[in-house]
Amino acid sequence: FFNLNNTMIFKNNATQKWSSVLLIAAFIITPIAGQSQTVHDNPQQVRETVLKKDSQFWSAYNKCDVIAMTSFVTSDLEFYHDKSGLTEGLETFKKSIETGLCANGPQLKRVIKKGSVEVFPLNGIGAIISGEHYFYIGDRADGLAKFTHVWTNKNGEWKMSRVLSYDHQPVPIIKPNAISISTALLKTYTGNYSGSQTGNVSIMLDGDQLKLVGSEFELKLFAKDENTFFAKEQPVLFQFVKNDTGLISKMLVKENGNIAEELNKTK
Repeated sequence: FFNLNNTMIFKNNATQKWSSVLLIAAFIITPIAGQSQTVHDNPQQVRETVLKKDSQFWSAYNKCDVIAMTSFVTSDLEFYHDKSGLTEGLETFKKSIETGLCANGPQLKRVIKKGSVEVFPLNGIGAIISGEHYFYIGDRADGLAKFTHVWTNKNGEWKMSRVLSYDHQPVPIIKPNAISISTALLKTYTGNYSGSQTGNVSIMLDGDQLKLVGSEFELKLFAKDENTFFAKEQPVLFQFVKNDTGLISKMLVKENGNIAEELNKTK
């Protein structure tokens, strides 16, 4: 079958017939281009579509737009929740939202945990989207959970058919690294402070650290920078502020970057 240059040559009719059989077999096995293509032949398109639908659903969730929310789910929806159990069917799901989550208007805001979302195409069905998200009450992160949703594609229409919401837990408190600052600087922060919520508190020197003492609690404060401190037990920061003369005049209590309380220095 091969000549000296490793080039195939056909020397008789039998060989020619055999090559024809191979050609026909290859034609049968290989589908005509485009004949059997589905939406799943383009994983990137699936990913973009599901991410868009997911974003639209949660936008409606944050607004408590029940009509819009329910338009994204199938009639045979199964919603599994690690705390409340199983909710079956579109109408039951709709009623649970109207009488629970959205009974008094928007209460929770869902925010995705960056970098956690993944989409996996399901051939002939749709796709799975999974990840983690935070739930906020106002500006305060109230909880963290995992989610896995099955989106089905029927006749070009994407809807959620299975929802799993699980591993609900408090938001982890991420503490900054503590730094060392001079005792002389620490002493400038000591004294008595008063706020409308916390009442009267004292900032004292405790070795090479500060200690916040209230009527019913004590917190050791660790320096984040020269005028900002944190407590390991609380997800808040304490920031000391100077007045125009360079003296400490107040202490700000910050939560999630926002001022939760302002305590004026009284002594």
